[in-house]
Amino acid sequence: MALIESDICEALNQGNVRRKVNNTKKLRATVKRITDGAPEVMVKITSFGKGPNHVKAHLDYITRNGNVEMENDRGEIFKGRKDVDELFEDWKKDFGNSSRHKNQRDTMHMVLSMPETVDPESVKNATRQFAENNFGKNNEYVFVLHSDTPQPHCHLTVKCRGIDGKRLNPRKADLQRWREEFAEKLRYQGVDAEATPRCSRGVVKKTISSIIKHIEQGDKTHRPRESKVKKEKIKEIVEEILNETKGLPISPKPWERAIQKKQQTIRNKWLAVADYLEKDKPAITFNQKEAENVRPNYDSISTEQIKAGQRAAAIYQRNLEKYEWRTSPGPIASLRNVSDINIVQHEKTSQMFLLENAFDRFEGSEERLKGQNTPIDDKSLAASIRGFVAGMPNIETERHQIKLELIRRFTKQPEVEVKPDRKSVV
Repeated sequence: MALIESDICEALNQGNVRRKVNNTKKLRATVKRITDGAPEVMVKITSFGKGPNHVKAHLDYITRNGNVEMENDRGEIFKGRKDVDELFEDWKKDFGNSSRHKNQRDTMHMVLSMPETVDPESVKNATRQFAENNFGKNNEYVFVLHSDTPQPHCHLTVKCRGIDGKRLNPRKADLQRWREEFAEKLRYQGVDAEATPRCSRGVVKKTISSIIKHIEQGDKTHRPRESKVKKEKIKEIVEEILNETKGLPISPKPWERAIQKKQQTIRNKWLAVADYLEKDKPAITFNQKEAENVRPNYDSISTEQIKAGQRAAAIYQRNLEKYEWRTSPGPIASLRNVSDINIVQHEKTSQMFLLENAFDRFEGSEERLKGQNTPIDDKSLAASIRGFVAGMPNIETERHQIKLELIRRFTKQPEVEVKPDRKSVV
């Protein structure tokens, strides 16, 4: 694996992941989106439906009691309380009888969201593709678009018990994989989106859990209050501050040192990538001749030649299927891949053909994938990375921030005498 690929993978908190060759261009595009501040997708499991009553209440909630359109895995549309009730009665048959375990999960509830600047229909289309790809073969599901909030989002409800009898049991790694796939589906819709792990963006402070947020915000029946977890954390910090003032030893926090070490490593990997990109690269030569990249003149290809043109323009393009091209690529005997440099070489000459991921212009693909095949300048990308690292927040946990706030609040500030400006006195 090339050096740049290894460093980018580690910077993205993926470790030394074994990847296919000729993947550097994709990684560079990912880095470009991250450093440019592409919106981060949100994919979250909000709850699990346990028992018919819980599932029915959830379906009523996401459809606003039947007032919002709901779509299932077969593309059928449900709208109105009667439709929702009929779907529930059908699903209910798979929830088991009275002998079921009290904690049996019948449905999994997910939310897929994007910032307010994103078109809601793009979010819906991306959710449809995401759900079909991950659950369509084995699990029934429904999804609903909510566009009445600042952030357009979809509620996705999946039956835990699949056609094969097995139950969904998602893990933490599944959530990150789902985030990445949802971001990819959004990019197919022309929406800039990324799914970078929080620590890869230098973010240390964890998001507040929905339960604690609910406690602190309050609701119709309970006034806002501090959670017991936060109270205990504040109590511990106060004791630590008092011990510091008395000169007493402070118990070490090994997890904080681990966080600091990990964050510094990630920052160093980003900077290593920038260093590599800033270096002057030697010219690629074959048979003592500098390699020349040549692309076909698509404008000269007639409609009757589309099939042949697509075949020629898609040599060794492994991602052709993703973009739903009508014609699959076929290998040409006289052409071969050149490892690690994303181009194709004719075996009898020094002439080079096509970037590996070059896109065809047929069937509106150029407009649909506008900007995704733009060459990325190494030195400008390096500058973006350095700016990205410089803009990362301080390596501080929530505990650090609470401690600083307490010290600021309770430290006695000297009173400053304000004298009037004599010039302003009439």
